[in-house]
Order: sequence, then C-alpha cells, then structure tokens
Amino acid sequence: MREAKISYSLPADLLRNTFIKGMTLSLMGQNLWIIHKNLPDADPEAGTSSGNVQGFQSGVMPTTRIYSFNVKLDF
Repeated sequence: MREAKISYSLPADLLRNTFIKGMTLSLMGQNLWIIHKNLPDADPEAGTSSGNVQGFQSGVMPTTRIYSFNVKLDF
C-alpha cells in the first residue's frame, strides 16, 4: 500500500459563529504495507543499477513509513 488518506470536514454548524468558513482534518500514511519483496530492508521502488550490474541496489536506504496529519482552514 503506497499511500492512504482519511479526511473529515467539520460541519458548517460548528463553525457558524467563527471567522473560519471551513475546516478539514486529514490523516495520511505512506509506505504502510509492502505485500511481498525478496530483499529485506530495501525499497522495491528504489532505482537499480544498469549496465553490467543490473539488479544490484547500491546505497538504498531501508523503507520508512511516514505518518502525517493535516489541517486545512478556509477563511
């Protein structure tokens, strides 16, 4: 699973008496789940070498999961 995002927009009734016209809250995640890979601790989407060393990864960092939170305000 490369990326997933869940968003929730607050109802306008909650923001009626404020200067904010709209608010959206989001949770996002990247690299949450890799179904299968033959080489542990390597990113299957990382570039591989070309030429005589095809299929060899050099300098590839392990896959990292990224979690983030986003707030979008409309004025």
